[in-house]
Amino acid sequence: MKLIMRTPDIDEGQYAWLGLVAYVVAYDVVALLKDKRTLSGAFYSATTTKIGRVLLALLWGYLTAHLFRLLPKRYDLFRRFL
Repeated sequence: MKLIMRTPDIDEGQYAWLGLVAYVVAYDVVALLKDKRTLSGAFYSATTTKIGRVLLALLWGYLTAHLFRLLPKRYDLFRRFL
């Protein structure tokens, strides 16, 4: 008797997230090897000014609210058009 384990299907969106994670990791590894600024370093640099901190906090908060579906659809520009 053969046991077949079915894995869940991965759609394009999940491949995009996997690709994004792979890109971020690869970019930071190459940056570290070449002694260049990493993405974390660029993020930190953007937070050194008051306007940078405010803008990043607003964008990060909006993205988090979008991904966790905390916003009503009428305020979530991404979901409104999907």
